Formats: sequence, structure tokens, C-alpha cells
Amino acid sequence: MSEITPPTLKQEPKQSQAQDPSVPATTTFQQDLLTAGQRHINLKWETTQQTIAVMISAGVTATCSWIIIMGENDSLRIPAFMLVSNAFFLVIGTYFQRTNHTKIGGVASGDIGR
Repeated sequence: MSEITPPTLKQEPKQSQAQDPSVPATTTFQQDLLTAGQRHINLKWETTQQTIAVMISAGVTATCSWIIIMGENDSLRIPAFMLVSNAFFLVIGTYFQRTNHTKIGGVASGDIGR
């Protein structure tokens, strides 16, 4: 019977401060506070936009689905379906196209023209 050996864990290399020292900070304490504040406000704004996108998507989908399923007027079913798809793609497309999703900490000081 062969013995089962556990897999070896990959060890991350450790930084030697003598051979590879850390780079000194290039920002002031005030700049660090400003960046932290931007991150805090950005988190609130991201959460607000997320909530709005979910509420609009859920509301439009529920309303138009009710019209499609329970509606007695057949002439309203196709426009309701079109409204569902258009509203959903508009809200979701607008939400994901924003550049701030790629810049969680906010716009950096080197970004010009934003």
C-alpha cells in the first residue's frame, strides 16, 4: 500500500529589508488623508448607484412582467416587453460604463482632463 503525501504549499518569497529595502513614501500625511476621504465618499456614491440600479431594474421588470403576464390588452404586451429590455440595458449599461469602476480610490492627481 502506498502512502499518500499531502500537497506542498507554495511559500511566498519574503522581502529582505537589507537587500531590498522598501521605497520611501512620496506623499504627505495631508495627501494621504485626502485620498482616504475620496475613497470614503466614493464608496458611498458607489453604494448609492448600486442601490438605484437594482431598484430601477427590479421595479421596471416587475411592472412590465405583470403587464405581460396579467395584462388583458394584447397591444400592451409587446411594448411592455420592449420597455423591460430597453430600461434594463440602459440602466445596467450606464452603470457599468462609468470609469470610476476602474478607479476605486478616485481619480489620481496625475489624471488630466477628467
